[in-house]
Amino acid sequence: MAKGKAFTLALFNVARFYPNPATFERLPEDLCKENQVILVGEVGELLLVAVANPFDVTLLNKIKDICDLEVVRLLGLEKDIADKFAKNENEPTDFADVVDAIGMEFAPEVDPSDDELTDEQSGPIIDLANQIIEDAYFARTSDIHIEPWEHEVVARYRIDSICQEKLRLPGKVGLALIARLKIMCNLDIAERRMPRDWRIVFKQYTKKNIDVDLRVSTAPLNHGKGVVMRILDKQKSTLPMNALGFSNENLGRYREAIKSPYGMILRCGPTGSGKSMTLYSALKEINSPDFVIRTAEDPTEYTLEGINQMRMHRQIGLTFARALRAFLRQDPDIILVGEIRDKETANIAVQAALTGHLLILTLHTNDAPSTVARLTDMGVEPLMISSSVVCVVPSA
Repeated sequence: MAKGKAFTLALFNVARFYPNPATFERLPEDLCKENQVILVGEVGELLLVAVANPFDVTLLNKIKDICDLEVVRLLGLEKDIADKFAKNENEPTDFADVVDAIGMEFAPEVDPSDDELTDEQSGPIIDLANQIIEDAYFARTSDIHIEPWEHEVVARYRIDSICQEKLRLPGKVGLALIARLKIMCNLDIAERRMPRDWRIVFKQYTKKNIDVDLRVSTAPLNHGKGVVMRILDKQKSTLPMNALGFSNENLGRYREAIKSPYGMILRCGPTGSGKSMTLYSALKEINSPDFVIRTAEDPTEYTLEGINQMRMHRQIGLTFARALRAFLRQDPDIILVGEIRDKETANIAVQAALTGHLLILTLHTNDAPSTVARLTDMGVEPLMISSSVVCVVPSA
């Protein structure tokens, strides 16, 4: 260690992490238990491990040899790590019990009334909705798809960008499940014609210590209302930037860019490529009482302490462009805009970047060169782009 440099590690709240069957696939449970270490995540070619003793170099080398990956250490409390090896009530359970309960209540040979089949307040339906969300969380799912088919409803999980079918239910049971999810969102269950977007604060509906929110989108499809839920794990918003998969060279460039006094930093890539995660980690690193930070998001995915965040409401005219104009009158240093969607937002962002503000934004393009072309298509002059853009961060 160089003289004069402090040794610091990011603190990881192990108490809010829950092992799943994949947790001990790379690192044997006996090894983890003996050395007070637990694998808490994997990002690209990096393993995220929480350790009670960060100075045990021999252990880190052993993990590298076993997994053949670079290791990022996070500091965890010894007691919290030890608790993860004990059986507890937060372990995921199988769907069999709740499906059996539904089967007894809605057996095929029984012909109950529609009211009984669509009773979203019945115990088995409530248990089923909770179990789907909990199981998806433990499986490290990013999105849950509830899809109505002609005679049944299918639940699918997107894990590591690949959709996997998890559960099939009778069509009428599916109606009750979707109604239950809408109740959890505080949506009108009678409205089936219009798409809706909302949020579930899941800790209100479970006794388990699972603190996640879900961004919910509903849409009318040919066989009923479809629901897609994006799991927003509040732990992940605090990942250190060196755990995001950057090479050392690019990480240094990005850290230099986010410390610029003004300009635009654009994070581009398709849906699910990690745009929001990258931007939140950047804000977390530069956040301090010295800076006034504002964010405009649709919706607010993670709540960051010390940062003022605004959620967009297009129904009442609160758009990214209007939010950006409002922010410029509130003396901000740094502004995060969830997405550049139109010419008006793009031009206001460029003007703000040229007048002493640092803007961090996302744009739906596939690569860095397409970002410049996209801004040009929105009517931004090439000279303004070259003067305002500090860096473009594409997806891996």
